Amino acid sequence: MSAESDDAGEVETLLGPGTQFEGLITFRGRARLEGQMSGEIAGHGLLVLGAGAIARARVEVDELVVAGEIEGDVCARQRVELLASGCIRGDVATPRLVIEEGGRLLGRCTTGTVRLPERPPPPSIPRAIPRRSP
Repeated sequence: MSAESDDAGEVETLLGPGTQFEGLITFRGRARLEGQMSGEIAGHGLLVLGAGAIARARVEVDELVVAGEIEGDVCARQRVELLASGCIRGDVATPRLVIEEGGRLLGRCTTGTVRLPERPPPPSIPRAIPRRSP
């Protein structure tokens, strides 16, 4: 999947070029961002950031294709594709990550299934032994 092959007729949500938005964007299906956005993006489906798009946002989606810029943490439940013109400045968590030559990821990345470490049991507290009175 690439941003160029994404047919505009299939996109259900579009933030066009020259558009500026601040706040929360939620969507289902396919969404495309070509303008500027700050806040949070939460969706169930595919989000495509076009080459001119700038998102200063926390992003949580199923799939993400980035040709523009994201400044913020990204969580993709299925996949992230960072195209040659794309840049993510933030931490990325996703089961699958594809980075084309030239794509930039400036942050930490966690791929695959993330399992939280088990916590050790709390240390036992020594109990005082009662003294017997004479």
